[in-house]
Amino acid sequence: MGRRDMGALRDEHHGWLMPSGGYAAPVYEDPWATDAVAAQAPAEAARIVSVRPTGFETARVVGEHVRAGTPVVMDVSEMPDGDAKRLVDFASGLVFGTRGSIERIARRVFLLAPPEVEVMVIDGPMDDTGFYNQS
Repeated sequence: MGRRDMGALRDEHHGWLMPSGGYAAPVYEDPWATDAVAAQAPAEAARIVSVRPTGFETARVVGEHVRAGTPVVMDVSEMPDGDAKRLVDFASGLVFGTRGSIERIARRVFLLAPPEVEVMVIDGPMDDTGFYNQS
């Protein structure tokens, strides 16, 4: 079917095209689909919450922020070992349930990120020319 025939078919179905499946599908221009419109959209304010719990009772605060889609830096260095392990286990289940991610960013410090946030982990220097490799 040529371009001219498609235009006639669209007019015949009042703005709807008949695809091969035999059912009507909408035909429209989407003004939001252009890059120019996306570039004009205001950027959403980025926010990260830092939590330094001293006991397991902070689990609810951590959970509420993660469920709201806010990344959380959780520093468990001031907690007893048993409570710290329990909170990290809770956080692991929390990010699993929300389809987020958890990354250890330092000793006893973790980043809990919602699924919309991409976390890039760089494990070491890319080459020997880095700042810390100076003798």
